[in-house]
Amino acid sequence: MKKTYSVIYQSVLIGTIVLISKIIESLLPVTMPASVIGLVLMFLALNFNVIKLEQVETVGDALVNNIGLFFVPAGISVIKSLGLLQAHFILDMILIFASTLILLVATGWMTQLIFQLNTTSIFKKSSAFSQTQERNSKVIANSKAFAK
Repeated sequence: MKKTYSVIYQSVLIGTIVLISKIIESLLPVTMPASVIGLVLMFLALNFNVIKLEQVETVGDALVNNIGLFFVPAGISVIKSLGLLQAHFILDMILIFASTLILLVATGWMTQLIFQLNTTSIFKKSSAFSQTQERNSKVIANSKAFAK
């Protein structure tokens, strides 16, 4: 049975996570966006069943469906800073290209590492399974020979 939670309850729960992430952001000695901290906190809370998905699903879906609205202030800020961007256009393009390239390479390496780890664990499981099958077939063959 799926329990439904009120929109107010879900909003308060998500708001609490945001508030906690803002507090953590202010306490950290390094610069880390509160939104990233909030995502990590929400992931951990959902992963360890501190919060159930049903407790934040309706409001979370509404936020994701309207995510475009959250980019409007950022777009306006970019337009306000257009003069600064034009003054350093080449440098900005180099930085954007380099950071994109670094992100792609890091993602590729991490994906390969995960696939290698999964592949080796699958091979270990399959070899253990085949060894168990061989032992079972030998036991069956021995029991048939003994029965004769």
